Amino acid sequence: MDAERPRFDAELRKRSKGSIGWTLLRFLSDQVFSFIVFVMLARLLTRAEIGAFAVIAITAEAFRIISTAGLLQTIARRRELTPEFLDTIHRSQQAFAILSCGIIVLLARPIAELMGAPGIALPLAVQSFVLPLASLGVTHMALRLREFGHRTTALRSVVSGLVGGGAAIAAAFWGAGIWALVIQRLVSEAIGVVLSRRSYDWTPGWAFAWPILRGNLMLNVSLIYVQLVFLATVRIQEMVIGAGIGLAAVGIYRTAWRTVELISRGAIQPFTTVATQTLARVKNDRVELARAYRWMIARAAAISFPALVGFGALAPVAVPFVFGAKWHEAGELAQVFAFMALPFTLNFFASPSLSALGAGRSLIALSTTQLVLSAILTLLALPYGLFAIAVSYVVRAYSTVPMQIWLLRRASGIGPRTTFAAVGAPLAASTVMGVALVFGLRALQSAGVGAPMILLALVPFGAALYAAILLIVSAEWRAMIAGPANRFRKAFA
Repeated sequence: MDAERPRFDAELRKRSKGSIGWTLLRFLSDQVFSFIVFVMLARLLTRAEIGAFAVIAITAEAFRIISTAGLLQTIARRRELTPEFLDTIHRSQQAFAILSCGIIVLLARPIAELMGAPGIALPLAVQSFVLPLASLGVTHMALRLREFGHRTTALRSVVSGLVGGGAAIAAAFWGAGIWALVIQRLVSEAIGVVLSRRSYDWTPGWAFAWPILRGNLMLNVSLIYVQLVFLATVRIQEMVIGAGIGLAAVGIYRTAWRTVELISRGAIQPFTTVATQTLARVKNDRVELARAYRWMIARAAAISFPALVGFGALAPVAVPFVFGAKWHEAGELAQVFAFMALPFTLNFFASPSLSALGAGRSLIALSTTQLVLSAILTLLALPYGLFAIAVSYVVRAYSTVPMQIWLLRRASGIGPRTTFAAVGAPLAASTVMGVALVFGLRALQSAGVGAPMILLALVPFGAALYAAILLIVSAEWRAMIAGPANRFRKAFA
């Protein structure tokens, strides 16, 4: 019987590793193309226009969550897929997407007037058509992901990112302004739909069943709630800043956050995307579950910690250099957000881990606590300006880490020792690296060295220092590097 139980064995580890690699490529391509467009817009648009765009993004993302209704995640969780089940999920998701699009079109002008930015009403309404467009291919991609087909999603993202990003950059050069991102989303999604439908041989039918829809909607209420609350937790600061300070301040805050978000998503989400499928397969064996969890979070931390800490140390120079001198305040804010390395990584794993374990109530409790604390601390910090608001978000993130660890232990038996054993070495190595980079930055600035040379000197120095310290303090990472090195040496001996 034990032999038949799912295990985090060599085969599952291999499939997870391959999927993570392709997902990493996918996220890197997505984020790189988005970042290039964002840099172009940041240089071409005013800070107020960037702030206005942030409002469009918040609205679009909220309705994207509503339009999917958590239905696509049921494809990954369900043991057996019937034609009736798939048709019901696909057609329901399409209906929700069309309904959400209609609501955004109706609310576009009131939202624009509420934020004091009437110019965003039409772009917001037009971008809403991405939702019904995307619904044509999301079920096909969910079926592909169920089979660890992350290679397909990576290739799809690369192609759609190239075409959509190229269209957006061209539009920005031609003076399209805020419309450049709308063009990017529409073009990218159109390409993505074509590639998604070609990636999986399945033709939707009309075998719709209300009982299937009702049952899955009830199961997904907590997931929809958690996703919306998580979005609100991350973006509530921008809404408060817009109402209390102005859209220009939103632009500064959003630019700082976008750079940190780019790094965190690229470094962490490839692991968390695969985690749902991997952890769901071993959730009934706590020993195997702990092994899989530690394996994934250790590797995510090894990438995310040095990336976030290193960027934070150099942000006061890097952000103005990349985005332009008018964004120097965003560089100072980004330095504050770099302290989010630990809670960022743990929080990104909380949702897929608890979701795979069926701990919906725990997810609701955690996300609600995070939102309430974020709202309270943001409002308290508002009179003191953007820097105080950024600090309040970091404080909130660390204050909910103990609750997050406790909920994970209650649901899975994975205690704090497992978590911190996995992330301890990367945390120590990145901390030393960060301190060294701060002193190095100050020394070079005092010597009158320019931003390009500072980055050219300190980025490789930081990477080498981090790698050296990680190998010194961690026997696990030394063994991990030694294995491939020995195989390489034997192959060429």
